[in-house]
Amino acid sequence: MSIEEKYEKPTYPGTGNGLSGEEGEYDIVVIGSGMGGLACGAMSSKYGHKVLVLESHIKPGGSAHTFSRMHKGGKYSFEVGPSIFEGLDKPSYNPLRIVMDILGEEMPVTTYQGLGYWTPQGYWRFQIGDDREPKGGFRAVLREHAEDPDLAIQQWEAFRARLKDLCGTMSAVSLMNLRQDAGFLATTAGGAPFVMSKPWVLPDLPLVFQSLHETVDQIVTEPFLRNWIDTMCIFCGFPAKGAMTAHILYILDRFFEEGANYCVPIGGTEEIARTLVRGLEKYGGKLQMNAHVKQILVENGRAVGVELKNGKIIKAKKAVVSNATPFDTVKMLGSSPELPPAVDEWRSSLGKLPRHGAIMHLFIAIDAEGLDLSHIQDPAHLVVQDWDRSLQDSQNLCSFFIPSLLDPSVCPPGKHVIHVYSSGGEPYEPWEKLETGSPEYEAYKEQRAEVLWKAVERCIPDVKARQEFHIIGSPPPPQGFFR
Repeated sequence: MSIEEKYEKPTYPGTGNGLSGEEGEYDIVVIGSGMGGLACGAMSSKYGHKVLVLESHIKPGGSAHTFSRMHKGGKYSFEVGPSIFEGLDKPSYNPLRIVMDILGEEMPVTTYQGLGYWTPQGYWRFQIGDDREPKGGFRAVLREHAEDPDLAIQQWEAFRARLKDLCGTMSAVSLMNLRQDAGFLATTAGGAPFVMSKPWVLPDLPLVFQSLHETVDQIVTEPFLRNWIDTMCIFCGFPAKGAMTAHILYILDRFFEEGANYCVPIGGTEEIARTLVRGLEKYGGKLQMNAHVKQILVENGRAVGVELKNGKIIKAKKAVVSNATPFDTVKMLGSSPELPPAVDEWRSSLGKLPRHGAIMHLFIAIDAEGLDLSHIQDPAHLVVQDWDRSLQDSQNLCSFFIPSLLDPSVCPPGKHVIHVYSSGGEPYEPWEKLETGSPEYEAYKEQRAEVLWKAVERCIPDVKARQEFHIIGSPPPPQGFFR
């Protein structure tokens, strides 16, 4: 994604023209209705602020939404963004569940207890919950698949022991309270009793914000265990080298708790956005969709409102919160002389950030007549072609999700829907050289999606023969859909 002013994101039919939105004055104006923006807006409304959330698209949720296609009279609904959630089925330390509980909103979910892995070792299953061997937990996986099972189990126990007390801080201090500036002293003060009762944890607190590999490299040498840790970290976009330790602390603290579950929102991921919108509106907050923010207005060094694409002005008495990407936020700030020096420094630092890759998507509707899926227990699966290649390589790591295994409402009877997606390492540059819709573009799209087909074929060998239809999602369109 570019931060150059000349760069304009494309728009697509069905996403709106961004020209809606009315003038007004609010305490807080939130730009973007992704999960972060909706959570911020709803919580701010809950605590008495007059809030407006602005969404450029005609649907809320950002990447956490669902789209549908009609085929031969049947409706098929596909996930677009995140599909693996833990701790949404009951009160938990999941920040999203905490927000829903505070708002007093319920979201029906169904649950499952494992993640399927398709790796060079073959198929195996990571079962969350109790990790003991007699329970079929993670130690049993290490016993069966590690190159050196005894060493792997020993190092797994040492790794968990090393981080045990820091895991406790995840319970004492909610993930919602973690931040990477001096404000963390105030937001984490509630964890003081835990820390005071275990003063030896104090020297380790900086580890929470450091790259996990610094701890892994000290303890874990067994290849299979190191690879598994990397796959857990990749959910936040990086392997252990680059992933903040807080991420794996949550996994170690919650994924191995008795009764832990993965969750599927009934009706699709878009139900998360609908639930947060209900919470926003319950407390008087407003959501305006198809309302594109052109500029953040700044006076005397602070944001005082926004100008919409349609020219209308919305004032913000207390704050403007951007849930847009940092690159898009910088564009909306413009080059006003009113900007404080810290913003200019931030803008300069963005120009030095490495360009992250994109994600390839494949959406498949299949005929499930006579299809035997008894060899799998879960809807979510991770596919690794080669452990010696980077897990950020979009042609190496893929995931697929079959929500219809647990939620039949997303497709007609006797059918299944599958969302397949690569890791976030798909290079933008080759796509930018091609004209969207050209024969060269379409051929390249099919070529880059072939690895996604192969990923599903590990589980359903005749998936191509069974398909009712498929849609390939290449990198350029999401820039338009997500603005």
